[in-house]
Amino acid sequence: MADAVLFIFTSLALLLTPGPTNTLLLVGGAANGLKRSLWLAPAELLGYLSAIHILALTVDPYVQQSSVVQALLRLVLALYLGFLAVRLWRTPQSGKSEYMVTPQRVFIVTLFNPKALVFAFVVLPPLAGQWRAMLPHLAALSLMIVIASLCWISFGAALRSGKMFAIKSKTIQKIGSAVLLIFAVLIGFPKSL
Repeated sequence: MADAVLFIFTSLALLLTPGPTNTLLLVGGAANGLKRSLWLAPAELLGYLSAIHILALTVDPYVQQSSVVQALLRLVLALYLGFLAVRLWRTPQSGKSEYMVTPQRVFIVTLFNPKALVFAFVVLPPLAGQWRAMLPHLAALSLMIVIASLCWISFGAALRSGKMFAIKSKTIQKIGSAVLLIFAVLIGFPKSL
């Protein structure tokens, strides 16, 4: 029982902590509203599950033993986050807001999200050879991923509607862009800061 509580608490803490994926979900909710942003939740779920399986089953030996591979993965994610930050900053508020945060972008950012490493190597039991034992963990994690993504999308939608604060959607877009750029720098250059 204690292991299950620790698993749930750790997973929710990770999923609710601000990060690149959650920033995109917040901006998506703020730009498009709750109803039009619901399609982002399955993209995050697919991104995390894909990353966990890829990491645990194929990449683990290389990532664990090669600092070059680790640096390359960080660089790819940092460049992509920087690209998204610039696109988000430059996207005009009217007319194209539905293209700022797409399921494809949420999937890619989540696929490279450092939190997936924590899930694959710390939170979840080892995947290799234990698929039946892993199914309850993966099902519970999947449910928590969807719940957390809906929380972030709802938070963005609430900001959009002015129910929480009177913040313009364009301001949320600019703040989201700045946050993505900060994450890009932190991930790309972790030891220089």
